[in-house]
Order: sequence, then C-alpha cells, then structure tokens
Amino acid sequence: MGIDAASLNKRREQALWMAYLGWLMTLAVMVVLRALGYSDISRGQLVVFLALATISHALSLTVARLGWDRWCRFDPHFVLTPNWLLFAPIAAYGYYALGSARDIMLVGWLMGLFFLAGYVRFLGIALTAIWYMICYLVILIWSQYRGASEVDLLRELIRCLVLLTVCGFFAILLDRFAAQREHLTHSIQALREKDQQITRLNRQLAKFIPAPLVEKLAGDELGSILNHQRRKITIFFSDITAFSTITDALEPEELAGLLNDYFAEMIAIVASFGGTLDKLMGDGMMVLFGAPSAAEPADGAWRCLQMALTMQERLRGLNDQLWTRGIPYRLRVRMGINTGLAIVGSYGSDTWMNYTAVGSQVNIAARLQQLAEPGQILISHSTFAILDDRLEAEQLGEVQLKGPHYPVRVYRLIGLAREWQPPTIKACGPGYRVSIEPRLLSREDRERLHRLLGELTSAATGVDES
Repeated sequence: MGIDAASLNKRREQALWMAYLGWLMTLAVMVVLRALGYSDISRGQLVVFLALATISHALSLTVARLGWDRWCRFDPHFVLTPNWLLFAPIAAYGYYALGSARDIMLVGWLMGLFFLAGYVRFLGIALTAIWYMICYLVILIWSQYRGASEVDLLRELIRCLVLLTVCGFFAILLDRFAAQREHLTHSIQALREKDQQITRLNRQLAKFIPAPLVEKLAGDELGSILNHQRRKITIFFSDITAFSTITDALEPEELAGLLNDYFAEMIAIVASFGGTLDKLMGDGMMVLFGAPSAAEPADGAWRCLQMALTMQERLRGLNDQLWTRGIPYRLRVRMGINTGLAIVGSYGSDTWMNYTAVGSQVNIAARLQQLAEPGQILISHSTFAILDDRLEAEQLGEVQLKGPHYPVRVYRLIGLAREWQPPTIKACGPGYRVSIEPRLLSREDRERLHRLLGELTSAATGVDES
C-alpha cells in the first residue's frame, strides 16, 4: 500500500524543517560550549556552520519540491532525501570545528543518525554514516595539509570506524523495527479496507437478500441457512388486484415507478414487524415469520397480522399520492395468511441457492390470497386458533381449496381485539354441561344453536308441567 504523492511531499517538507531546526539547536549548543570554555570553536566557524546549514536546507527544500531527488529515494519512508547528502558534510565540519568538545558532540551526532533512522531504512543510514566519515577525514587531511591544526589521524580514523560499527548495528536493528512497523501499518490498513469492503458488501447484499439472511450469514450461521428444518411458521402472500389492467394502461417507466413506490412502502412495513421477505413475484409478495430466525408460532402469527393490517392502512395514503400524480388507478391488494409446519432452508444448486419455505401449508396461504376479495385479508383456522381472543374475524365457513385434500376453515380478518373477551362461554349443572365459543360460530351456526336452545327450553318446560 503506497503513500500518495501529496502526503509524501508534505511529510518530507516537514522533516526538512525539523532537520533545519535541529541544526539551529546544534548551533546553540556550540555557542554554549564555547561560552563555558569546553570548545575552542571560533566565531567564524559558527558563522560558516550556520551558513552551511541554511544553504543545505534551502537546497534540500528546493530539490524536494521540484522532485529532482527521485533517484535518491530508497523506499517510501526516505523523506529526508536529499538532505542526507548535505547532512554529513555539515556534521563533519561541526565535529571538526568543536575541537576539544568533540567527544561531547559525538553523542549528538549519533542521536541525529538515530533520528534519521526513524525516517529511512538501512541503506540510507549506512550511506549517511559512510559519507559523514569520508567528509570528516577529508576535512582533517585538508586541515593537516594546511597546517591549521594538529590532529591524530589514526585516532580519528579509529573513532570513525567505531562510529560506523555503532551506526551499522543500530541501523540494522532499527531497520528491522521499521520493517515490522511498516508491515503492521499495512496490515492494519488492509484490515480497515477489508472491513469497509465487508460493510459496503453487507449494505449492497441487504438490497438483494433479506436482512435476516444477511445477519445469519454475517454471524457465521451458514448451516442454519443451508440445512432444511421442519418448523411451524406463518406464511403471507399478497398481490395487486387487476394489475394487468394497470400494466396495459401505463408506460413502462410509469409502471416501474409505481411498483417501486408500492414495494418501498410494503417492504419497509415487513422489516418493521420482523418479517423475512422471501420473494417478489411480479406485483406479489411472499413473507415468512419464524424463519430463518426462530420465533414462537403465536408471536410470528401476531406480527404477521399486524403487518397485513398496517399494509392495508398504508395503501390508502399511497393511493392518494398516486392520484395526485395523475395515476387514475387505486391499488387494491388481496392477502392470504396461514400458520403451519413447513420445510425451510436453501434450495437450488452449488452455484445458486434460494432460501424459502415449501410444503402444503405454504400452498394454503397462496390459495387464500387468490380466494380473497380486493382489500380483504383471509386467514386460516390454524392462524385464527393460535391467536385465540387477540383478533376480530368473521368466519366464512369451510372451503375446499385447490391442493389440500381436506376443507379449510377460512376467516376474514377485521382487526385486532382492543379489549380481552373470554374465548368461550361455559356452564354446567345437574344434567347439563355447555361450552360455546361465540367467535368461532358462523351465522348459520348461531341460528342452529338458537333453535337448539329453544327446543331444549320447550322440552324442559314440558317436563315441568307434567
């Protein structure tokens, strides 16, 4: 993972200014050593040192900004280039000029090299140290030739070799630390990018795959998705009545916009009640409650009924919006709901799979939706019975649906019960025991029960008179 050019140039310029600040601090130390009598450096040498440092900084900054130092970069962290070319001569001159204080300043030069090691790798440190020693020995030889000073060349050569050894050791050590730091930085950056990719992928997948499935897959629960499970769930089907007529009347773009507006509202309602959108089938929907995340059958059925009623209520507002947009059609939706055992899991091949539910109970929900009138919500007896007194429904009697080999008792959902009412009326005494569930009685059953109670009353009266 490389560093962008703008960031690299900014770092290099900051490092160059820090290096120049280091020269100024070194000059201040030289002045203090001279004042305390620890160094015989002259004022002229101090001026030369300051001038060299300033010229070095100006040249380095100019070359770096113009990009002429690209051949001197040994790795992306070599931000002090080309200052390393000028660092060694100035350091060598300063070390020479200090005279008796050389041993003290040697520590400072070593610290400077270690500071440099934080920005460059082994090759840069080695070249800087070698270049420094060459410059220092050249200065000594030139000084000896001119008779400006008497210096033990052998002693200074040994100093340079010791300095080279120390710099080489620490350069290799710091190079390893720098490599590990670089590897760690790249690894952290790679993990961050991978996390961002996964986050983006999850957001994109959520548009094509139901959110409960994405959560299961993200939670490493692939087995619960792939394996087939026998589970009691609530299945919901819906479709728009006379949609083919709307299709023929609208342009394709208008139709696409209408469907997207409709599904945007309905899918948001599905998510708000914790349903799993199984699939969209043209203008129809299939929703599951209790899969893939398991739920109590009564809880799933209750949330499904709440969802269906909310959808019908939202359709009124949506139809008003369509009317204001100039679409002279009202969306009327038929809905069917059933609760029962089904096999849930993934079906397909190794290259493509679909998570869904199969079984006769799924077929019953689909047939109820087909049986419903526009705007109706039909539910089966299994859904009605599991919720007992928590809803208001009208029994429509038993219907022989296509598919099941037995009649299914069907109810029209009216609403949810606002107050609790006893589901059964029970009474018993000597010679009788009565248990009546009024909400399960159709109109014909109520009339039949009324006649039966009348006959029983007449029979009881005749017995008393005799």
